[in-house]
Amino acid sequence: MCSSEDTHFFLFFLELKLAVLPPQRRPSLCGGGMAKSGESTVEIASSSSSPLTPASASATRPKAKHRMEIEGYPVDGVSIGGQETCVIFPTLSLAFDIGRCPQRAVSQEFLFVSHGHLDHIGGLPMYVATRGLFRLRPPTIFVPACLRDLVERLFEVHRAIDQSELNHNLVPLEVGEEYEFRRDLKVRAFRTYHTIPSQVR
Repeated sequence: MCSSEDTHFFLFFLELKLAVLPPQRRPSLCGGGMAKSGESTVEIASSSSSPLTPASASATRPKAKHRMEIEGYPVDGVSIGGQETCVIFPTLSLAFDIGRCPQRAVSQEFLFVSHGHLDHIGGLPMYVATRGLFRLRPPTIFVPACLRDLVERLFEVHRAIDQSELNHNLVPLEVGEEYEFRRDLKVRAFRTYHTIPSQVR
């Protein structure tokens, strides 16, 4: 169990070959920038020259699409302070935190939970239940080792309420532990600081 006075938490580090980026190429997950030299890509849909009516305004309004890549891997997700955080690497089939379980996160097979604040873990039962509903493989969920028993109890409560299996693989990680996805891709937990014990992978 996590100590209440323990303010450190864990972050998970996605370690790729050549993963040490020079400062000008370090990604920022805030602001929609690209990892490469801070450039941003915006795609604008073409719009009609006809006057807009309220009913057609949303259909013809130019749409901006922000894309971010880290070392060539596309990044998707949502982060609204105090409400929801979920960062997705779709080509790797993994997500960091689950927020309120955005639909696009359900297809990710690996989930890394950073800490117990509800804006990062609140959608966890829904994530597992929805994967089961769609007959997807049970996900592998990584959590700080100190949260393992609490997360298992969370699933027990939801199994009793929902009367479903909620199949998943729960992997607790301590600071310094690594999990290897493949020869050139691994995740390592490292120490950082927050108001409650936590980890991001």
